[in-house]
Amino acid sequence: MKPAPVMFHRQPPPAARSRRARPAAFTLIELLVSITFLVILMLVVTQVIGIVQRSWVRANSRVSQFREARRAFDTISRNLSQATLNTYWTTDLQQLSADALGQAIQSPKAYKRQSELHFICGPTSQILPQASGNNYPGHAVFFQAPLGMVRFDTQGTVNTANLTNLLCGRGYFVELGTDAPYRPTFLSQAPYTTIVPVKSRLRLMEYSPTAEMNRIYDSAYRTNPGDIRQWYQNPVSGALATEVQTANDSASSGGRYFTRPIAENILALIISPQLENTGTSGTVAASVYSIAPNYLYDSALVGTATSSTSSQGTQHLLPPLLKVTMIALDERSGDFMSSTLNSAVQSKVLQGLAGLFNSASSYTADLEGTSDSPGALKTLLLGAKLNYRVFTTTIALRQARWSF
Repeated sequence: MKPAPVMFHRQPPPAARSRRARPAAFTLIELLVSITFLVILMLVVTQVIGIVQRSWVRANSRVSQFREARRAFDTISRNLSQATLNTYWTTDLQQLSADALGQAIQSPKAYKRQSELHFICGPTSQILPQASGNNYPGHAVFFQAPLGMVRFDTQGTVNTANLTNLLCGRGYFVELGTDAPYRPTFLSQAPYTTIVPVKSRLRLMEYSPTAEMNRIYDSAYRTNPGDIRQWYQNPVSGALATEVQTANDSASSGGRYFTRPIAENILALIISPQLENTGTSGTVAASVYSIAPNYLYDSALVGTATSSTSSQGTQHLLPPLLKVTMIALDERSGDFMSSTLNSAVQSKVLQGLAGLFNSASSYTADLEGTSDSPGALKTLLLGAKLNYRVFTTTIALRQARWSF
């Protein structure tokens, strides 16, 4: 039996063994390709993060801004629903003759409605003569309501717990202006004047004098029917900023008489007094707007007749329904339009708005329009690239008392 052959394996040289044991490495081309893909991926991720961040900032500004607008709109709706005139019947006398002393002898002729209070709404430029130009867009409303607001007593001598139904004046309008009259005093001093600059905005203003300063009963305002409008004329031109200031304060101090902003970036307030809709389902009867066809309603004047036998018309009556609309911009749009760099856009929007909401029957065409054609306001704001939201409600005034 032959022995198994012995196998001899040839060993490679040491240099070859070293090359075979060394692990494979990336070439320069492979590194360049990898780095290129990594850079592209990082760019895509950066862009996505930027888009998400901008969307979050935009959505957050909208939510926060429209939350303020919603709060202000709820305040207006709640206070308007409490508007009152305290209307009552009085005797209309006619003179028969005079007695021997020259005193008039009168006899009752008829009963008529009477009220010492006042309700007025309409285009701001018509009911506030000082509010001229395009800096007061939309409508304004001034009325009396049992809101129970009294002057703050630092001495604690007045118990206000049971004064919640005191009669107060109240008003709302939109104004374009700076916040200089409402800033704390220290912000008018260096270095805060540059750190916190004065900001110009469209603001919803509230005129809210206390019950002690309710000027509706001033006899000087009752000589003529139109004089009664004087009780609310000082929110624009008045000198007093708050109820604790004295009559010695001057208008040069920049103060505003019981007027304060309650919301920023409010483009317009639209108020339409209406009757109940008697049209068929889905339509609006023309008579709905008959008491205020041009949005102007003044309870001190003889308005459109409410019936064929009513000689006073709407005098000393509240409108039964108020359709209230508020147009709010988001913070970015408000800042864009208020910037001095965009004065042309601001002027175009305000001038365009001045030509709208002058006829109540054109409300839909002026606002949103129909499915076939967009509204004039929608076209105007979208053309200016402004983001906005419309708040609308119809308020039934509990003290309207149209049975009078």
